[in-house]
This record gives sequence, C-alpha cells and structure tokens, in this order.
Amino acid sequence: MALEEIKILDVKINALNKAEVLDLIKNLLIKPDSSQQQLVTTNPEFIMAAQEDLEFKNIINNAWLSVVDGYGIRLAAKYLDLIKNNKKNNLLLGLKIAWWGIARNNKKLNIVPETITGTDLVPEIVRIMNCESGIMNKKVFLLGGFGEISRLTAERLSKVVIPSGVERSETKSRNPVEFRYSTFETDNIIEKINSFAPSILFVALNHPRAQKWIDANLIQIPSVKLAVGVGGAFDYISGQIKRAPQCLQGFEWLYRLFTQPRRFKRIYTAVIKFPWFVFKSNFS
Repeated sequence: MALEEIKILDVKINALNKAEVLDLIKNLLIKPDSSQQQLVTTNPEFIMAAQEDLEFKNIINNAWLSVVDGYGIRLAAKYLDLIKNNKKNNLLLGLKIAWWGIARNNKKLNIVPETITGTDLVPEIVRIMNCESGIMNKKVFLLGGFGEISRLTAERLSKVVIPSGVERSETKSRNPVEFRYSTFETDNIIEKINSFAPSILFVALNHPRAQKWIDANLIQIPSVKLAVGVGGAFDYISGQIKRAPQCLQGFEWLYRLFTQPRRFKRIYTAVIKFPWFVFKSNFS
C-alpha cells in the first residue's frame, strides 16, 4: 500500500483512514522479519511543538506512520490543498473551510479522510491482535500513567476481544493478548519490558517525551515491533476520565475546556495558534 503523505508546516502527515492504518499494523505484526517501527498520533499541538523542537520534528518525519489525531489538521490539509490554485481571498477561503468543520461536512474535508485518536487506536490494535491467528507474539506492554491507571487500562483492554461481525467460534481457539504494565517510577524499566518480550509497546507520556523516549530506547527492546506514544489515552480507556459525548466528537477541545480548564493553554495552541500559523505560512 502506498502511504499517502502530506506536509503541514513541514511536518509529515499520512493521510490514511483507520482501516488502512490497522491493516498496515496487522501486516507489520504478522511478518516475522519486519523491522521496529514508531507510530505517532500527530495533533496540532505536535505540529506547533515541532516548529521549535527540531529533534521532535525529525522524529515525526522519520516515523513509520504519522496519523492524524486532531480535527484541525483535517481543516488545515484541505485549506492548504485549495490555496495551491487560489492565491486570492485566502482569508475567505479559510473561513469557508472553518464553516465546513463546524457543519461537519466531512465529504469536503477529503484530503485527510478521518481523525485517529490514540484512545480509539489502542483498543483497535488489541482487537486485531486477538482476532488474527497469524500474529504469533500477542503481548502488549503498557508503560506510564499514574497510580493504578495502567493496571485498570490493562483490565479494560483484556476484555476487548471480538469485533462486531466476528463469531465467537472463530476466535475461541486463539491465544488472547497478554498484558504487562509499569509506571516510569519503576526501576530497570527496560529490563522489565524485555523480560516480558512484548510485540507492542504503548507509552503514556505527554509529547514530546513519549516520542523521544521511544526513539532513544526502542532499539534496546528488540521484541517490540510497534511502539506508540499515547499521551493520556490510558486515562480515558481506564474510565478515569470521561470522553466527550459522541455529538462533540471532533470538538473535544470544547468539552475539555469546560471539564478541564487547566488545559486552556494547550487548547489555545491547537484552536487559535495552529490555524494562524497555517494561514500565515502562505505569505512567507
């Protein structure tokens, strides 16, 4: 499969839908000779951080996949595509695309087909591991989180077995996914992960710490085929923090602004600063 790739503010984005991403992950896990890979769930905050952090930018741009975790990136991708042939009225064009976003006109936001959050991606990866007989190493290590978060996340994920449309009889003879977990406060983390020998590693740290930790340490964990920095996904998967209602999916920033006002600075970066940088990039 050819990986659809675009650049936003010189940061790589793979314009893939969730099904395509999961298919690539499945093939990676099935092949015995596949190399180690890092997947980055890139959101507007990542792109803004990368403007001042060259190391972080290089990690994203060299990652196996940089998938879209943010509705603003879909809007920016469509805007940048349209202005290639329309150098006039860029502000009006931006306002039009912003309206498409508010109206959830997904058919017109066709450059990036959908957003893929870490909170959604983690259980989906576990599902394909459980249901695909060709995956030999069905071990997942959850690294990070506070207190009991990683344990609670492992308990929730251990119940993610059968996707809709698959008969239980098709999966009952297959080995279920095994989980181990640890906080970063534990001594000898690398040794603990290696003793379990997982094929998947989820790292629950904020950006860019998670991505930099993976980049620096993945080579020391040879069993891991795929490593993903998942930010605060464990908090949501474990049920400790509630996600936005379905009607606000795509506008989770608004829900978080009211429920977690301490995130104001991050929301400002994603909702105000990022669009402004995308807009003015056309005049540099």
